[in-house]
Amino acid sequence: MHKDIAVKLHNISKIYKLYDKPVDRLKEALHPLKKKYHKDFYALKNINLEIKKGEVLGIVGVNGAGKSTLLKIIAGVLSPTSGRININGKLNAILELGSGLKPEMTGVQNIKLNLQINGIYDDIEKLTQEIIEFADIGEHIYQSVKTYSSGMKARLGFAIATSTDPDILIVDEVLAVGDVLFQRKCYSKIENLFKDGKTVIFVSHSAQSVIEFCSRAVLLYDREIIMNDTPKKVTDFYQKLVFSKDKKKVVEQINKKNISEKQKYINKSTEVNDAFYLPTLKSKPIEYKNYNVDIFDLMIVDENEQQVNVLKTHHMYKYKYRVKFNDEFKYVAFGLKMKTKKGLELTAISTFLDSKKLLSVEKNDIYEIQSDFKCCLVDGYYFMNAGVSTHEENGKTVFLNRIVDAYVFKVEPNPKSIIKGLINQENNFKVTKI
Repeated sequence: MHKDIAVKLHNISKIYKLYDKPVDRLKEALHPLKKKYHKDFYALKNINLEIKKGEVLGIVGVNGAGKSTLLKIIAGVLSPTSGRININGKLNAILELGSGLKPEMTGVQNIKLNLQINGIYDDIEKLTQEIIEFADIGEHIYQSVKTYSSGMKARLGFAIATSTDPDILIVDEVLAVGDVLFQRKCYSKIENLFKDGKTVIFVSHSAQSVIEFCSRAVLLYDREIIMNDTPKKVTDFYQKLVFSKDKKKVVEQINKKNISEKQKYINKSTEVNDAFYLPTLKSKPIEYKNYNVDIFDLMIVDENEQQVNVLKTHHMYKYKYRVKFNDEFKYVAFGLKMKTKKGLELTAISTFLDSKKLLSVEKNDIYEIQSDFKCCLVDGYYFMNAGVSTHEENGKTVFLNRIVDAYVFKVEPNPKSIIKGLINQENNFKVTKI
């Protein structure tokens, strides 16, 4: 295995034997002709994956896709039925809340035990104090772990796992637990691990978390890896799988050989062209069309109602699109999202928040949706989504149609601006000597 590879999986499969009745297991074992009484269930099928040192790899997939099985095999908790796995470095895993914690021992005792298990004997008291401060569970740290809430176990487990200086860290949905301040601490810790050249394998149902923190992502479906690409592309198709009625059709799209070319969101000319005219900015959107509803005429217009895709900071604009209903629907709402080029959501609004704006529509009705906004973004490329949904009386939301990356626009650079980040806030500083 190359020295730059942290984890390599080659043709990994995991098969479980399923028996209709418990006695069938014994009958199979004792049968003189080795008659088969079981059915093979593939928890993973021929997984091939290389993870480089220093990568933050995101793994996404619908429930039952095989994510947990894959992580357990990488962590060494499960053995594959076939194939081989190579690990280059010290690995630590947080697979479940409080996994590895001894319930009868106190938090402090668990910390010291885990440090010793990981071969850390120097500065144990200093490291213990750092873990206690990170976990921040107060006096509970001196109580037995069996009295902890799930959130406390997650805090302590994450603090221990990230403080034992692993080369490879596996995090399975733990960051979804705890208050927002603790989640931010966890994200910051992962960022630091990434900067230090550590390898992180990150499993989450949150597309935004994968986009924000991962350098690459894979999509699991039916216990196979069906997509290995940038976090933006992978999470787009992951969300399409989640919301689509015809998942086989989505998988077929992903399996096309030219998928990487067909799903580019910005024409190559926009990367090198210094003159930004309307025809040069082209978006190739992904459409989530579940019902016979069409979205069209998407555009941003300026104060003179002229279509634009090059915006100026602190100017007012209007985003609008039209929807044609080819069937009758009740409780209809419209929405939009604005995202960065990497897919980070900047804003999302919907008429669903105002019950007075829910509509009952007739067949062949056409509506125009408009939303005014002030451009407060730094220079760069951004995308607008468009969507229409119904909201059933039981509270369930059903998407009729959504278009991801429906409209791309650029914010002009301001050579005089020194603003960093995403938001170009107006300078309203007041300095007063007191």
